[in-house]
Amino acid sequence: MAGGTIKKKVQSIFRCTGGLSGSKSNGVSKTGMIFQGSDENFIENGRVLLEERVSLFHGKTNPINCLSTHDLNTNFEDWTWNDSFAGGSWYKCVWEGRPALVKFFHNFKNESKYELLLRCCREIVIATQMRIHKNVHKLLACCLETEFPLLIYEYVEKESLLDRILSDGNQKLPALEWKDRLRIAWEISHAVAYLHSAFPRPIIHKGVTPSNVFLDQQNVAKLADFSYSVSIPEGTMCLEQQFVTGTFGYIPPEYLSHGKLVEKSDVYSFGVLVIVLLTGKSPESCDFGEDAPLLYSEKPKECKDLRKFLKQKHFSEIFDPVIITYGATAANEDLFHQQLWALMEIAFRCIEYEEDSRPTMQEVSTELKTILASS
Repeated sequence: MAGGTIKKKVQSIFRCTGGLSGSKSNGVSKTGMIFQGSDENFIENGRVLLEERVSLFHGKTNPINCLSTHDLNTNFEDWTWNDSFAGGSWYKCVWEGRPALVKFFHNFKNESKYELLLRCCREIVIATQMRIHKNVHKLLACCLETEFPLLIYEYVEKESLLDRILSDGNQKLPALEWKDRLRIAWEISHAVAYLHSAFPRPIIHKGVTPSNVFLDQQNVAKLADFSYSVSIPEGTMCLEQQFVTGTFGYIPPEYLSHGKLVEKSDVYSFGVLVIVLLTGKSPESCDFGEDAPLLYSEKPKECKDLRKFLKQKHFSEIFDPVIITYGATAANEDLFHQQLWALMEIAFRCIEYEEDSRPTMQEVSTELKTILASS
């Protein structure tokens, strides 16, 4: 497809506004940034974006605002660095009077330019489809004229779930109480279940971790980062990848050992997330004592032994002290203990070694909703 044809095709699909700014250099001023754009970037980024749109959703996606660098240079102000992530940075800014978060992608030394561009475009396409879900970080717009697309998201305080539960007490915001944790677990499960079931082919998130869940001011969970997500090919139940990517402790055994991805790979990661949510400990530090079986092991027997081991322990030896404090003041302490162990039991079913032994994400979400409704 010729460059001019691609440009017209992209402009016809996306809500493209403005024109190229003609800026000669990128820079940062006290109140804003200056962005350089080009037709070449727009055409190349648009080509990959269209390919991902067809590959993932047969060419049928929700519309998205596609901004020009002129828009960025004239309608965005008060840029401040907000945070970094593996492969990029978040900036906070003000867009036409309202705060927003902008995601910048940077080159990894072990990642080609095309691989990075592919991840950018994949996130745009999937986030566009997922933005109707209230527990997904909402993509508002993108810019295709920069070297790598810029992604403009709704503003959240940028506190990740990881920040809130692994703060060791040095947190400006109050700790998450039990009711919040239970609701957040359900919200995440519901968003992932939607990702698995709402589209022609199941999409695997591949990064269901506390660092990829943002919390707004009401502690509502927002699932983020679809750049590593993949879809299951038609007519198959799994996908195999040569190179394994992910966060230590959350990678399911079938993927870690064989590069195999299935829907229930996300279920495994979710199970680990729930254990972190309950214990207040990261995977590498989730230690229940010298005599305890391993939690994160490639040996199927270890998880079963650990479940039996924990059942014999007092809950104060297992769960986050914040949760224990809540339980001591709960109006119905028996109900609290039932909910606590029910959620832990779900987590253990999610991290079964054999993927066929795990529940589906839809089943998990339904069970969590039932537990939540009992409060």
